[in-house]
Amino acid sequence: MQAKETKLQDIIEGTKQYVIPLFQRTYSWTNKEWDVLWKDIVELCNMKNPRTHFIGSIVNMPTMSIPEGVAKYLLIDGQQRLTTIFILLTLLRNKANENRNIRFADEINNTLLVNQYKDGIDHYKLMPTQVDREVYQNIIDGKPNEDENQLYSARDGFVHRIARGS
Repeated sequence: MQAKETKLQDIIEGTKQYVIPLFQRTYSWTNKEWDVLWKDIVELCNMKNPRTHFIGSIVNMPTMSIPEGVAKYLLIDGQQRLTTIFILLTLLRNKANENRNIRFADEINNTLLVNQYKDGIDHYKLMPTQVDREVYQNIIDGKPNEDENQLYSARDGFVHRIARGS
């Protein structure tokens, strides 16, 4: 295995999908982890000359995919961070839509969150474990929630942080 430094943008842009293997735990981050990530983001946003930021390791491995499908990668480490970042990007997209910045919202959606020209499960850039999959897809698709789930808690927690501005 070869380790290298990669920018988040390089990980999530392009037509690809990160699949969280069934043996991985479901999404479990709580306020403690969300606060650390949020403080890092706020600090970076407030810097006059932002620097690169280490968000933690993301370990993935290419998988065999069908010829017409998207390139798939098993997400071995970093699924909690990457899932949370996708949730934040969804909220940024939603905020851009609210502010009638449709072009920016579409850019976030179509380059960072989904594989725009793919259908079915290949549409989503991240494919969580079975337990979290439907809820995650509902968040990405902007559907309302009625269930208790840690992914919804993450989304709602960040909605409140954004509304507070801190």
